[in-house]
Amino acid sequence: MILIFDLDNTLLDTERFKKDKSAIFGITPKENELQGDLLFKKRGLNYNPEEHIKFLRDSGRIKTAREEKKITAGLKKLIKNIDDYLLVGVEETLIYLKKKGHKLFLMTLGDLSIQKPKVNNLRIKKYFEKIIYEEKDKSQNKFIKDLANSSEDILIVNDRDNQALEMQKVLGKKARIFLVKGPFLKNTGYKGKIYNSVAELKSIL
Repeated sequence: MILIFDLDNTLLDTERFKKDKSAIFGITPKENELQGDLLFKKRGLNYNPEEHIKFLRDSGRIKTAREEKKITAGLKKLIKNIDDYLLVGVEETLIYLKKKGHKLFLMTLGDLSIQKPKVNNLRIKKYFEKIIYEEKDKSQNKFIKDLANSSEDILIVNDRDNQALEMQKVLGKKARIFLVKGPFLKNTGYKGKIYNSVAELKSIL
């Protein structure tokens, strides 16, 4: 079976990562969300840390080059230690699935400026046959469109029901969804079970 894993809030505790990032930026988690909405979400853009730092500098929250350098160094250290944010049971589950002969792929949505460094510092990247980066719409990525012609069964492992359902539409009936509980469930009509973590894959595969 082919398994397509999402990264944020599926394999990583991204909410805790964002909270710690806020502390490095010298803002509260609430301010981080508000600024993210203003700078990125409302403009249809993915989060970019360099643009966020520029906003803080232009708005006077970062007053000196020394402060900016400290934030940049702190962010690099945070990303270097990204393994600290792996959710419980993730690595053990990936090892189990590989031993069972499943093909594992990682597909992450977001700005390459932050997603690539996060993935590059993950120790679990070695378990994936391929890592696919997408900045707009996973369902329209060439990897997904090519898989639509595959005869293999596919499992979409994700925390976003809307994203998973769009991918399933392209992949067809051979694709099933393993939806993990997270902060971005949209109540889009998904009727299947919602799991607590990817560790539960071991009970069904």
